[in-house]
Amino acid sequence: MKKEKKNYKKDYQIDYHKIMFHPERLANWLKAQKSWKEAKKIYPIYVEISLSGICNHRCRFCAFDYLGYNKGFANFQNLKKTIKDMAKGGVKSVLFSGEGEPLLYPKTREIIKYASSLGVDVALSTNGTFLTEDFSKNILPFLKWIKISIDAGTAKTHLRIHRPKVQDFNIIIDNLKKVAEIRKKRKLKCTLGGQLILLPDNYKEVKILANKLKKIGFDYLVVKPYSQHLDSLNREYEGISYKKYFYLKDGLEKLNNDKFKIIFREEAMKKLEEKKSYNKCYAVPYFWAHLTTNGDIYSCGNFIGNKKFNLGNYNQKSFKEIWEGNKRKKHWEFMGTKFKTTHCRENCRMDEINRYLEKLINPPEHVNFI
Repeated sequence: MKKEKKNYKKDYQIDYHKIMFHPERLANWLKAQKSWKEAKKIYPIYVEISLSGICNHRCRFCAFDYLGYNKGFANFQNLKKTIKDMAKGGVKSVLFSGEGEPLLYPKTREIIKYASSLGVDVALSTNGTFLTEDFSKNILPFLKWIKISIDAGTAKTHLRIHRPKVQDFNIIIDNLKKVAEIRKKRKLKCTLGGQLILLPDNYKEVKILANKLKKIGFDYLVVKPYSQHLDSLNREYEGISYKKYFYLKDGLEKLNNDKFKIIFREEAMKKLEEKKSYNKCYAVPYFWAHLTTNGDIYSCGNFIGNKKFNLGNYNQKSFKEIWEGNKRKKHWEFMGTKFKTTHCRENCRMDEINRYLEKLINPPEHVNFI
């Protein structure tokens, strides 16, 4: 009998969450609400890692401008030990991103390959300037996905928003063409995506960028809202309303086909004007973490620089010692009893997860009638 060929559409669930695919971790999390003995064993599923504090761009929407673009790089040997420690504890994925441009780090290739060799899913977020042909050939086989923050469809607008020292939009587009060609020629599975933060400066160019990425051979373009970081120095886009941009969605989604998808994050845009349905962060300090360039480990990437969220430094102690240590215990107690989400950034990475977890803690009526 001939097997039926299944045709699954690409679904990256970027505007939702993926925590339900980790039922064992969720079951342990339920036990850990009142037990530090249980909580200390729950390692993050996902960790963001900053490799470089240096950046060749000065984006007008940058959330990390308050950190000052320091000149530091992550300690390679200590970071290797830390990733190995995280993998042993149950960390499943790492994203190399963070404070600066990760491809400025002298050993980006080596750390990507090393993390992948441990069985950890590895991804990269970059502005694309240094994603050269030689670099791409070396790292594409070891990545699950690459996302390019590009935010414009023309060189003129890219210069105005990203503010590089030297105009590099055309260099980036050429790099993306080569990445797509390498993936196709070698039949690699690394997903290629672009990201645009929708702003008054670039909304007329979303379709231009989408068509360019589609022609190049990328898999998707995410169109997401700006979210004001509470500590960011830049306040240019604070309070932006997206109602007047919703009309873009229908026109953009006409570009969708089996090979390319526009992910217009309309729900995330709407939530900016809604009150949160929860007042407690259930995801921290459990399911994710952020490692900064200087080695500090934060339970939440939105609170880099806040001592209450700093659990320790991997240049001084192992990840295991930090994650299972007394400082995290005190932080766990603080998050469980005192912290309120009124202090949080809107549309944070854990927002959908928190909405889901709150329902697990406070289920509606009749949940047994499945």
